[in-house]
Amino acid sequence: MNVFSADQPVLLLSMNKSAILLPNWIGDMLLALSLVMKMPEERRAGTTLLVPRHMAELVEVLSGMPHITYARRTVEERKATISAVRQRMFDSIFLLPYSFSSALFAYRTGIPRRRGLSREMRGFLLTERLPGNLRDRNCHITREYAAILDVPFAEPELWQGSPVVSDHAYRGSVVFCPGAEYGPAKKWMYFADLARLLEGERIVILGTASDRQAAADVVQAVPDRVTDLTGKTTLPEAASIMSGARLVVSNDSGLMHLAGFLGTPVAGIFGSTSPVWTRPNGSKTSVLFSNEPCAPCFRRTCRYGHYRCLHDIGPLDVVKAMKTLC
Repeated sequence: MNVFSADQPVLLLSMNKSAILLPNWIGDMLLALSLVMKMPEERRAGTTLLVPRHMAELVEVLSGMPHITYARRTVEERKATISAVRQRMFDSIFLLPYSFSSALFAYRTGIPRRRGLSREMRGFLLTERLPGNLRDRNCHITREYAAILDVPFAEPELWQGSPVVSDHAYRGSVVFCPGAEYGPAKKWMYFADLARLLEGERIVILGTASDRQAAADVVQAVPDRVTDLTGKTTLPEAASIMSGARLVVSNDSGLMHLAGFLGTPVAGIFGSTSPVWTRPNGSKTSVLFSNEPCAPCFRRTCRYGHYRCLHDIGPLDVVKAMKTLC
């Protein structure tokens, strides 16, 4: 599929055809997609999304916009993607990733207008170079994306949500997302203890196959109230389950941002990363983070080995946050 995006001069939006290269991480992609979905209809009508392969089905469900799958694992895949983009004859491409490789890809497509951050020594490949310091972890990342897309910035709390058809089988459940692909410095270790505190709640666990041990700990704690779906759902299926959930408790991960995008209440737990920079979208969100002096360090593992930024957040803290949401 394909998605179209336009450019700066408002009077030319209906004439231009543009592409938006979405970020590679699911969470970043969802934050960016919320900006795309708020663009004026006349601009979205001329925009095509370039979506990393592993997120293509999810983007189709969430946006309904046309997209081109951005595949690049092999030389043949890269050539095929470039060919597909060239055939669309876009006027502009907006690069949300700041990598050198993404700019080189855009250059090879021959698209005349290439807009993105001037970082990773890639400025010479762009025709519209935005200052590299727009990537500022003291501001929400959507401010950076808004500048690249040339759209107004809005605080993430103003996002109203975009739900999908919910899965009736799990409606009203509390969803746990104990994983985080980034690394252990984002994985809170007290989900089993939280489950014990949530007496009477039906719990569904979502994540990848690598999260099965964390899920097993929860199942062992409250075996009669838990459904473990780790490694058993696609992203669209996870979206359907979350859309009907009463609440989601998640580490800072792609699934946390999926809940925020859908508008489902979500309690997001932050360890080595910063809620200032990547808190989830939506007014029905609560973030928990530590005041440890070394946090946020943005590392995958704790350089000191203590993971206090996660240990400092107790199960009762999460229960308190949940009560503010529903």
